[in-house]
Amino acid sequence: MWHGVSVVAKPTAELVTLAKLKARLVVDHDDDNDLLGDLLKAAIARVDGPFGIGYALMEQTWRKTMDCFPRCILLPGAPIKSVTSITYVDDAGMTQTLDPASYRAVTTVEPASIEPAYGTSWPSTRDVTGAVTVEYKIGETDPTNVPPDLVTAVCMIVAHWYGVRGAVAAGDLKEVPMGAQWILDEHARGRVAA
Repeated sequence: MWHGVSVVAKPTAELVTLAKLKARLVVDHDDDNDLLGDLLKAAIARVDGPFGIGYALMEQTWRKTMDCFPRCILLPGAPIKSVTSITYVDDAGMTQTLDPASYRAVTTVEPASIEPAYGTSWPSTRDVTGAVTVEYKIGETDPTNVPPDLVTAVCMIVAHWYGVRGAVAAGDLKEVPMGAQWILDEHARGRVAA
């Protein structure tokens, strides 16, 4: 997890439908629908966003809060789609919203960054905690655009938890199957990748 980063609007679209999950797990009855739904939510929470691997699976809004403007604002996470707003507390203590024409957002590379428009500088801020806030859209609107191996990793985690329901099992107990962990490590971003 990164300091000063939070999710302000969670995804509304489904990454995997229950029907597709059941097909992958070869579950042909409805007795465990509630359990599978809960396991799917838990697996997505384990993977998704700044509290997971730093990758947003489905579209959501993240907020980065800072005490002042750095020379260049680096935005954690991937895939970043757009900057929604930049607000700051000015010297008089009033919250202001920056005009998008006053900054340049580069979201096509990682990490995404924001810098003042050419020939300008950031405004001065009041010396308070959390004086600068950036909100940005991150993640895919269509589940078919999510890397298929990440969808597979989520389903592998659900399959593992569905098969190992107790706290104790014979042999080497893992929270996340090794194959799924390899996939997650490949996509992990920022400090969460270390």
